[in-house]
Order: sequence, then structure tokens, then C-alpha cells
Amino acid sequence: MTKQTTFRGTALAALLAAAAALPASAETWRMSTQASSESFEGQAIDKFAELVETYTDGEIEVRVYPNEQLGKLDTVMDQLGQGVIQVVSTSVALLGRYVEAIDYTSAPFLFEDYEQWSRFMNSELVQGWVSEAEEAGNIEVLGDVTAMPRGSYRVIASETPVASLEDFDGLRVRQWSNDLMVNAWEHLGAEVRILSWSEVYDGLNRGLIQAVTSPIELIEPQKFYEVAPNISRTNEYPQALAFLVNKDTMEGLSPEMQEAVERAHAEASTFMEDLLDANVEEIVTTLESEGATFVDLDLGPVVERMDGFYQELDAAGELPDGFLDAVAAARTE
Repeated sequence: MTKQTTFRGTALAALLAAAAALPASAETWRMSTQASSESFEGQAIDKFAELVETYTDGEIEVRVYPNEQLGKLDTVMDQLGQGVIQVVSTSVALLGRYVEAIDYTSAPFLFEDYEQWSRFMNSELVQGWVSEAEEAGNIEVLGDVTAMPRGSYRVIASETPVASLEDFDGLRVRQWSNDLMVNAWEHLGAEVRILSWSEVYDGLNRGLIQAVTSPIELIEPQKFYEVAPNISRTNEYPQALAFLVNKDTMEGLSPEMQEAVERAHAEASTFMEDLLDANVEEIVTTLESEGATFVDLDLGPVVERMDGFYQELDAAGELPDGFLDAVAAARTE
């Protein structure tokens, strides 16, 4: 046998081994997210994509499209249900497009802390809402919907300082298209403007809005401090990042692949929690060094006014059945 024949045989064996190592039915998932890649949220999403590829041995590749590159939320949610997009990361409140009661999972100035909200979210009442939405939207929520906190706490970034309830009067605040959120902030005296997340910076810069509410972790990567340098902690509502997957796509996987995707989500959630815990104090320091000013907001009168808002809705029969009872039960556990 010649050296050339030996070389060819060795090369052929290497090629066959490499081919055997490749997944037989690799597929690519498109994932839409609002966050920038540099944000903590973006990093956790990239970690999820990395872990999915690892735990499925390369059979599933998740391609992440940050900053609403695939379209605004309404568009991508439609595409998710159709299977054009396989994964969307967003607030679970977006499921309110299918089951209106889910809007109240982000009821502002109602929940005392994340633990109470998590118990509420995992209550029989809310899980029933989520199941209805999954069926209606042809989607599936990965894992525990509260597993990945979207931020340490929420703030309002504004052109002028917001230190009291009175400072909300006439303030042009950005919100997303949601009746509960619009009505709640109007009840506080604000003038609500609807803008997509990717339009917020330009809206602040052009004076279309004067303030935006956000998890504190998103203020710096979105550069909001440049045009809204006054930051007040609101604790508006606890929030988690929900991973929504097209139901047909998920159900088409083998049990082993489904477990791999769920495992990737659980570990990415832990990754996010660790990021938040390790960096929240540094975020404040960084924002201050870049010219932001932190303002103490007296939340007592805000919460009191919002309590009246919910009582009025309840008296008018406009709250979901069992909603306030479930909130109270979560508080006392």
C-alpha cells in the first residue's frame, strides 16, 4: 500500500467520522427579543441559545434577533403562533392578547414583592389563564414563568425629577398598548403615549415623551439616561421574562429534546438571577458616573391612589373573577 493510498484512506475515515458526528436532522429556531445583546437580558437569552445547542448535541440552533429586528411585538406574536418564529422572549403579560385577564399579572403598584407575585403567578387561577392562552395562541410557555426575573426592580427615567405623586400630573409617559397599564397611569395623572420599545430613545430625544418605565438593568444599555437622566425607583410591579415557544415546534420534538430545551431555560434563568444579584449595585454606580441622578420617590401616596383604582374596578365588576382574592392569598402564605 502506498503512502498516498494510506493518506486518502485516513482522510476518508476522518470525513466519515465528522459526518457521523453531525446531527442528522439539525434545525434552526428563530428567536425574537426586545433587548439589546449587551444587556443582562440579552446575555441570558444568548446563554439559553448556547445551552440549547449544547444539550441537544447541535440538533437545534437558536438564532437570536435582538432589538425587535424581526418586528414589533404584535407582529412577532402572530408569527410565533404560525411557526414562522419559533421563540419569543417577552413579558408574560403579552399573553393578554389571548386571555384578557392575564393583563392583571402586571397590575402596577399592587404586589408587595417578587415572592408574593411568584406565588400569585403559580396559583391555580393564573395557571388556568396561561393554559387558555397557550391553546388559543398555539404557543407554550417554557418552565416556571417566574423563573427568570426581568430585573432587580422597576424605575421611571424622566427628563425632570419624579419625587412625588404630584410629579406624575401631565407627565408624558411611554407605555405599551395595554388598557390596564394606560388606565392605571392615567389614574395617577400621567399623559400616556404608546410607543414600541425600540422607539423609546427617539421619543425621549424628540420630546414625544418625557419618561419611560423600565427594569433598572435596561436603562444603561438602552442609553435612556442620556435623554432622561432622572431615575426614580417605583417597584411598579414584579416582572419575569417569559420564553414563549411555538407549540407545534415544541410538540414535534422527542421527549429527550424537549427536556434539553427545558433544561437550557432553567439554567439560563439561574444565570440571569446571578447576573442581577452580582451587578445591581454596580449599575447604580455606573449610571451615576454617566450623569444620571437617582431621585427618592415617595411611594406611599402612589400605592394609596392605586388601591382606590383597584377598588373602583372591583366594585364595577371589571376585575377578573377571583383576582383580588388570589392576590391576597399570595400575600398571606
